[in-house]
Amino acid sequence: MGRVVVLGAEEEPGYGVALALLRDGGFHVSTAVSDPGSPPAQKLESAGAQVLPFHLDSTTGLQGALSGAQKCFFATKTDFTKPDPLQSEISHGYLIADACKQHGIGHVVFEGGQHVQRRFGFPVRSMDAKACIGDYMAEIGLRKTQILIPFLFESFLTTFSPKPAGPNFYKIDIPMGETPMDSISLSDVGPVVTTILKNSQKWAGKSCLLSADRLTVTEYAEMLTNHLAPRVFQDSRISLKMFVESYKVEAGQDIGNMFEFWRKDTQRRNAAEMFELFSDTKKFSHWVSANRDSIVNALEK
Repeated sequence: MGRVVVLGAEEEPGYGVALALLRDGGFHVSTAVSDPGSPPAQKLESAGAQVLPFHLDSTTGLQGALSGAQKCFFATKTDFTKPDPLQSEISHGYLIADACKQHGIGHVVFEGGQHVQRRFGFPVRSMDAKACIGDYMAEIGLRKTQILIPFLFESFLTTFSPKPAGPNFYKIDIPMGETPMDSISLSDVGPVVTTILKNSQKWAGKSCLLSADRLTVTEYAEMLTNHLAPRVFQDSRISLKMFVESYKVEAGQDIGNMFEFWRKDTQRRNAAEMFELFSDTKKFSHWVSANRDSIVNALEK
């Protein structure tokens, strides 16, 4: 049984990946976290993971985490509070890649991205950074698989929770127009990564563009209406300009550009591949049915 290390395991998607690996039982699982005393870290330790201290501002923890491991999963974060979020994330990714190379990690699975700025002329720094990191890993000869994560169902519970627009009436502010949008449940990412790590011969060198469903915003709204009656949901038909103006956070323009990229991108994701990676992948309707109470609670906040 080999050892796999999950870097940044106290946050998603690393936390879910670590739990899925522990449930599978096919690896010794080490989890590298910034705070070993945090509740997520303690839960992972209780589930059987080795918990190691790790911070990207110190190479010492990174070296210790990777020592003796055969495989690794990581997902870099875009910190929009930094003076240059793009370069900061790229630097962290390069640091991890170099350390994996130094320790002879046999297979690295990571959250990748696409070159939005290069292809369309507008930035999505969270995607552009991950694309640069993937390019660098290829340059130094790391054996890798990248997963590209689309819109998450769980975003309807948080960032994109439908907004009240009248009694039992809600609108969804997502600027996709009539273009279908790929999506998955965050809870399915861990099992997908577990399959990839257990079958390195098949999946190394590939890009896995994950998707469980591909629906228009109107179709997402209709499914919510079907499951949450008497509540009614509707696409607000918000424009990209209005979305960016109303989204008052540092990443607002980048998030708007992400949706614009998804509208323009012609590369189709392979839902069949997703179900091959995890046969119990949830479609959106199944996720809504299973999470009805959580959705209602989010609406009533």
